[in-house]
Amino acid sequence: MQNESENTAVQAERLADLTFELLDRCHEKQEIIAGKVGLTIAEFKVMRAFRGESHLSGQELSNRVQLSGSRMTRILDGLVEKQIVRREIGSKDRRTMEISLTEKGQLITEKLQQSYVGAHVDIMKFLPPDAGESVIMAMEKLRDAMKSWTE
Repeated sequence: MQNESENTAVQAERLADLTFELLDRCHEKQEIIAGKVGLTIAEFKVMRAFRGESHLSGQELSNRVQLSGSRMTRILDGLVEKQIVRREIGSKDRRTMEISLTEKGQLITEKLQQSYVGAHVDIMKFLPPDAGESVIMAMEKLRDAMKSWTE
């Protein structure tokens, strides 16, 4: 029994180390992709949050990116200045803000999506041909475990 718990502890340590390293590599990947279109990582995350939608409420955007309203305001200020998004008073509720992509913003989100998917296609090439689904399933289980641990 001792051996099994020691083995679990060793595996847990390896998982922790791999998780930190993977997080660092993902951060580097985001920096590279964001840099290609002249965005900061925070701006990149906001743009990724649109995921095929051309407009969102400020609250929905904050929820998707999990940022405070004040931090979101600063990021949106930069995106408005770059003419990537527009901020307008909500049509249904004047207390809300509607954030919409400009034409330039739509082009950038398309480029980001292509780069992001392309990067992951390249990553998948490092896996054995029949391992893709297994890796995705394992990552989904890890994501769910991490989510339940943090709730």
